Amino acid sequence: MKKGLTLALFCGLMLGCFAAETIYRGDSRQGKDIICYYQGGKFYSDVARTQLLYNHPGNVVSKDLKPAYGTGLYRLMGNRIYKGFSVDKKDCLGTLIETKTQRGNVLEAVIYDGFVTFKDTEEKREAGGITIITEYNVLKDLKYVPGEVLYTIKNNKIYRGNSTDAKDCLLTYTGNFTSSRLLFMAVELTK
Repeated sequence: MKKGLTLALFCGLMLGCFAAETIYRGDSRQGKDIICYYQGGKFYSDVARTQLLYNHPGNVVSKDLKPAYGTGLYRLMGNRIYKGFSVDKKDCLGTLIETKTQRGNVLEAVIYDGFVTFKDTEEKREAGGITIITEYNVLKDLKYVPGEVLYTIKNNKIYRGNSTDAKDCLLTYTGNFTSSRLLFMAVELTK
């Protein structure tokens, strides 16, 4: 009995090691539309996870397994993504605001063009650890602006602009991702 229970527990833990999140092109979950797989900070082109596409150790995204300091395709700082290793405002590609979260997982978000800040945010909390941002204002260079929405994230899908129509769906993904990985996926994998 103990051996059977131990074996079942061990197998359950091992299966978790092999699980990978899948990222699909458009509003699809078919095998022919798979872009890549994600596991442990790395994006792979094959299901066996032997062909590395992107490595995301911490706040740098690189195509190298061990990126050298100062190199990288993108740098992720807070809720922003920058070109290369820069953190200059002019190199900021987008800023994300999490509009709905559940216990740290991003359920809904909006990505604005460039370096913007958010002010006058109002949030409400719901049962189950859900936090919803109900109202906010966008500032660019200390001025209130409407802001240009690049991407909308909702229901494990990334959409073009401020839309949630199926025709505007660029990516569909399984599992939960942090806001920085969602920023990277929106900027790089939707090309």
